[in-house]
Amino acid sequence: MNKLVFLDSNVFFDCLEKPDKKATINHAINRDYQFVISLTVIGEVILIIKRDFKSDYVQYLIDFFSMLTDWKIQIYVPDENVAVICYEFSEDYTDGRIINQKTDRVHLAYAIAYECNYFVTSDDALIRYRIPPKLEAADWYKPETLTFEEFKKIVNS
Repeated sequence: MNKLVFLDSNVFFDCLEKPDKKATINHAINRDYQFVISLTVIGEVILIIKRDFKSDYVQYLIDFFSMLTDWKIQIYVPDENVAVICYEFSEDYTDGRIINQKTDRVHLAYAIAYECNYFVTSDDALIRYRIPPKLEAADWYKPETLTFEEFKKIVNS
């Protein structure tokens, strides 16, 4: 059974700069984990590469797209469920941790809508965020949200 793992954009930067993290992803693939992202993650990664890696941005883009290809990452596009979840995130202030993190809310909405098992991020606010009660009442659930190190432990267990 494939275990769906949504990767937040920061994971790609870790993998671009730390070969041991790439090795963890490769190991997870061999253990039947399927990695997924959204169009919004692709857009965010490209914007950050262009902004922060000006002199080497072309090579970083090539390396990023190579990872997408090598890891056979499935790319999610918006659908009705993503739209509904994003709307509920914008209307609910129960947990204010990610109110100002619009792209992170959208990334998480994709992971919820496509029923991912895991969401890997370095963002502590996302890890601790509680989804709106209205979404839970409609049987939408937040995937297990982990740091890369926590995910690595699961893969190696």
